[in-house]
Amino acid sequence: MSVGSLKEHMLFDFDTIKAQSRLPPTSSPGFAGKEKSARAAPKRPVLHRSQKTVTGPIKGLCLPRLQGLDNITSVLIVRHESPWDTYQQAISYDLAGEVTIASRRTRPSRMVAIRKYRRQDARSLIDRFGRLEHANILSFHECYIDGDSAFFLVADLSLTLAHVVACSDLYPSEAELGSILCQILDGMRYLAASGLAHQALVCSNNLLGLDGIIKIASPEHCVDCLTQQSEATCIATIPSITMQLMQKYDKADGALGVDDLKRWPMGSAAVEFLGASGAAVSLEVLRQHPLITASRHPAADLLLLARAALLMTRVSCIYHCTEYSCYTTWVLNIWGCK
Repeated sequence: MSVGSLKEHMLFDFDTIKAQSRLPPTSSPGFAGKEKSARAAPKRPVLHRSQKTVTGPIKGLCLPRLQGLDNITSVLIVRHESPWDTYQQAISYDLAGEVTIASRRTRPSRMVAIRKYRRQDARSLIDRFGRLEHANILSFHECYIDGDSAFFLVADLSLTLAHVVACSDLYPSEAELGSILCQILDGMRYLAASGLAHQALVCSNNLLGLDGIIKIASPEHCVDCLTQQSEATCIATIPSITMQLMQKYDKADGALGVDDLKRWPMGSAAVEFLGASGAAVSLEVLRQHPLITASRHPAADLLLLARAALLMTRVSCIYHCTEYSCYTTWVLNIWGCK
């Protein structure tokens, strides 16, 4: 059939089309149903969120500048107010320096670790550590300046390597020893590359988290120096840290070695590393030692050691019981670490 014949047989009912065009849009079945259901649906109540009550003096939202401290700028958020306007003290104890576990006043379930330093040290701490970011270095997240003190929000780690050393029945395996030293060396190399030397690199200043992460702490003991000077300072502390982890003490007269050859036999990677640490010329040389390179997942390898150290450790702390306005000293001693 041709196109012309189709046109001849097409009929249009213009009256019906005009009549439908005069009807309102809501008169169609689809729209009518929707309108009816919309009218029948009950209105939902409007929920009003509770307003936050802020106490204390007027707060600065973001002050990356220290008033009265030569206007040091930093990537840190520096607030000129007391941290206790925002946080509430819960537990205080000594762990590589004074640390307080606190909770937010508006959200008590959110806990943070706060470390306190002298205000006069704030300049160097912010200038040196405000820009540092490394997995094995204790870094600052936020700073509060109040009176003669400076408060820094930091990562919350529960132990130090000194707790591992103090537990008489807890010795790291060779793999765990390599994981510990691997993280310490990585932190040392980062400090040296940043022109800093830590002058108190002992076991008690190396934090250990329950996730196996080790962080070099006590940044107030860091000084500016050349990279070679920093490496020399760090290398000098490695033999002592290694021997204490291996046998709980240093040998007399600065000698290198271990007395328990059954636990640490001659020719083992741990004993060879200990000997190499006394003659190392750089941190990179020690980092390439087989004891260190064998550790592919340093933090994961320390999960069990960290948990065992926590269960065997004695910790003296102060619990801030705000409900009764009292302070109670608790000694946590699970299983009794001698």
